[in-house]
Amino acid sequence: MPSVAVITGSNGLIGQATCRKLAQSGFLAVGIDIGAESKGNWPYYQCNLTDLDRMAETLAAIERDHGLVRVLYNNAGVFHPEKDWLDVLPEQFDDTMSANVRVPYFAAQWVARRLIAEGQGGSIITTASMAGVNGSTVVEYGASKAAVINMTKSLGRRLGKHGIRVNAIAPGLIQTAMGARVPEVSKQRALASALGRVGQPEEIASVVDFLASDAASFVTCTTIEVNGGS
Repeated sequence: MPSVAVITGSNGLIGQATCRKLAQSGFLAVGIDIGAESKGNWPYYQCNLTDLDRMAETLAAIERDHGLVRVLYNNAGVFHPEKDWLDVLPEQFDDTMSANVRVPYFAAQWVARRLIAEGQGGSIITTASMAGVNGSTVVEYGASKAAVINMTKSLGRRLGKHGIRVNAIAPGLIQTAMGARVPEVSKQRALASALGRVGQPEEIASVVDFLASDAASFVTCTTIEVNGGS
């Protein structure tokens, strides 16, 4: 039976590209998103992941329907560049932290508990951002992604003895709906990168595929920057 790989935020362009790529590599790709319908031809579960009880129920349903989750790609997240930092309200800060830090933390916890209980190794991957490396004019977003990078190192060290690898990907500017909303200064930085262009969703999916595979069997606690040399 193929290994089950869960992709959150599967209706976004990176999520769709990753579902396709992992399926091509022999995984059973299973998507989770908030939308009523899937944007691809793979098993799909609708869930607002910020409802942690509902998230746990959804992951349990995936295991019942398809088997143990061996790969988790925490791709879902939010980005709110509309407000200046001086105008951000506590509830807007909390929304970003909930979606970008709290959700992947507890999704990883659920999957890791099941892998440990079954004595199985696995791979947990989370979308960080270059904003978490370099800082961002969207301060709460950059802070949330910096937390993801630190969480990746910490969880990788905690889970390595169980054969569970934990890594993150820090994309630069990618041609997605979210990428179209980044501040102009970030767009110009991307165009001034070594490769001089924005990235494509498939270029992120290829790195997820590597981290999910046995080819990355000695890679953990790592954040891979996929940014065209910016």
